[in-house]
Amino acid sequence: MKNWHFLLFGILAVSALTFAGCDDDGDDTISTVNFTEDIYNLTTSDLSPIEVELAISPAATTDSEIEIEITGADAGVAFSTDPAISGTTVVIPVQSGASTASFTFTPIEAGIEGQLTANLMLTSTGQGLTTGLTIESIITIVDVGADLPLMEDFAGCEEDPQQPIPDGWTEAVIQQNGEGSATWVCGDANFLGSNAVQVNAFVPGSADNMSSEVWLVTPRLNLTEATNPVLSFDVDRRFDPTADFPYPEGAYDVLISTDYSVSVENATWQRFEAGHTAMVDNDPGVDNLANTGDLDLSAYNGEVIAIAFVYRAGAPASFDATILRVGNVSVTDN
Repeated sequence: MKNWHFLLFGILAVSALTFAGCDDDGDDTISTVNFTEDIYNLTTSDLSPIEVELAISPAATTDSEIEIEITGADAGVAFSTDPAISGTTVVIPVQSGASTASFTFTPIEAGIEGQLTANLMLTSTGQGLTTGLTIESIITIVDVGADLPLMEDFAGCEEDPQQPIPDGWTEAVIQQNGEGSATWVCGDANFLGSNAVQVNAFVPGSADNMSSEVWLVTPRLNLTEATNPVLSFDVDRRFDPTADFPYPEGAYDVLISTDYSVSVENATWQRFEAGHTAMVDNDPGVDNLANTGDLDLSAYNGEVIAIAFVYRAGAPASFDATILRVGNVSVTDN
């Protein structure tokens, strides 16, 4: 009878150790973390956020975290993340029981220069997690520009006359006179008969001897699928420059670039002859904001373009300055 008692006690003891061992193994489970995609390719006109996802297998057994390093693009300039990136590192929280984790990657149009490539590396994991085989991913974004049509009537000047530059447009100052007077401002719609923006470097009595050049640049426009794109705009120029005007190109211009992204000075620009002709044909002796009619852009079919309206003024600012007004800019595919 004692032998049976001893045997029963031994069986119970072994069973208890077995169950205890199973509990310990469950607490020590390590989950593997991998990127679900090793390449993200996005060709877009709206620069939508990208959700970058990681798979956790088996599901996390405890709260933890994952660290991702992002290189190849400037955080805060070319992109932002949620959770927010610190330096080059994004820390993603992981909740117990989770089988996935993710963060949001949002490109910033002004900083991607038409194309962005970001390299992602899964560099570290917290308690209960380890890295798997897919620890690298690449995000490539091509900004194809705004889809047609572009219709800008500068109605924003009615809401805030201090904000003449529409969203997505750029005022680029190539050279500014000492008075700082060569800037695009809202025109008087009541006087002109329509909304428009204008630039006039004239400053009464100024002896400043610096010339001015300032551009108004459209957003990048996607003509990759256009068949018969046309540009039209309202234009008014006032006064002719002097005979010794310092700019051989003239006081006014319309330029087009197929490689503009952020900096106008780093892009290649070409005079759009039809637009330039429409400007110089406008009578400088009267205030007459008039439409150009449709100007053929079909030479740029298949391209992503930007259009610049250019104003130049000589010195001194009290003398050799003219006025340029631009309104109702449209680019359509007819």
